[in-house]
Amino acid sequence: MTIPSRIISADAHFTEPADLWLNYMEPKHRSRAPHVEHEATTDVFVCEGIKMFDLGLIHGVRYGDDEPKAETRYDEIPASGWDADARLPDLDKDGIAAEVIYPTIGMRMFAIPDSDFQNAVFRAYNNWVADFNKAHPKRLVGLGAINLDDIEGAVSELHRIRKLGIPGAMIALAPEKSLPYADAHYDPFWAAAQALDMPVSVHAQTERRIDVGPHNVPTPVNVIFLPIVAARVLVTMIYGGVFDRFPKLKIVSAENDAGWAGNVIERMNFTHYKMRRRNMERGVKHTRLPGEYFGDNIYMTFIRDLSAMRLADIVSPDSLMWGSDYPHLFSTWPDSRTHIEQHCKSITPESARKIFGDTAARLYGL
Repeated sequence: MTIPSRIISADAHFTEPADLWLNYMEPKHRSRAPHVEHEATTDVFVCEGIKMFDLGLIHGVRYGDDEPKAETRYDEIPASGWDADARLPDLDKDGIAAEVIYPTIGMRMFAIPDSDFQNAVFRAYNNWVADFNKAHPKRLVGLGAINLDDIEGAVSELHRIRKLGIPGAMIALAPEKSLPYADAHYDPFWAAAQALDMPVSVHAQTERRIDVGPHNVPTPVNVIFLPIVAARVLVTMIYGGVFDRFPKLKIVSAENDAGWAGNVIERMNFTHYKMRRRNMERGVKHTRLPGEYFGDNIYMTFIRDLSAMRLADIVSPDSLMWGSDYPHLFSTWPDSRTHIEQHCKSITPESARKIFGDTAARLYGL
């Protein structure tokens, strides 16, 4: 079938400039600003002892099908990672009309243990994003980042970045040693996000504490099971009544794929029927069929996920959004349209328009 004429990537990434935090941090925190250090064979991004991504991999598309290199110098990374004008030719080459952009280095900043310092790091990042977004606002839209350790501060920052023109924000995928997002403690933040009509994203690999998964197993095993964390977060929010208290709240599960949701929705709906019928649903606060929150309140981005297309009727095509993951190693660039064509074979043209463009445009005002 013919793919939609307008393709929007709902999940792309920056490779932040080396001096972002040196330039944008408030004077009080500048001496601790995340920065690049030069080692004997590579450059490394450094912040409070946190394990960072290998710099050679953060703009992985440049390797194509060649063996990626973990080590690199920052001046070898293409400027399209952080320069709006340099980025547009790569979008054009891929046939992409617009992108919603998440951080790369910034994803690791959710693991900063000092909450006050993390707030300062995210304020600096958000200020940089606001400046970036001014260049090509109809095509390139960066999202903000917010720390929920401090709810009052989080609400204030959400209002601030909205005034700066940033249309959405990301939070940690899972808080460490803290209350789940279904707890009423977070309600002021959800209320603000709903009132401001700002989608809130939980992106893969942004846990409050970096955890590479079970040890003594091959790395691909941990990568494959990353979506399990997101599934648990979303289901807990449903059963905790978050979307009943805030019926217009929009949560985006980013880069956690979506095929799994078909089985989870089926299990939720069946469990709801059986347990409610037997008066066994204790502590449950949702009022609708669990699966109905997908498409109304819950959205999911994917890169390659043919299983999600096969299950689109169960998951709801209204909840699905494609992302190229540019410029990361798993990105479909520069052959995104070929991948999209494969995904469109098992869905209707109307669903394809939603999944590959219209839903992202609606959520982020593109």
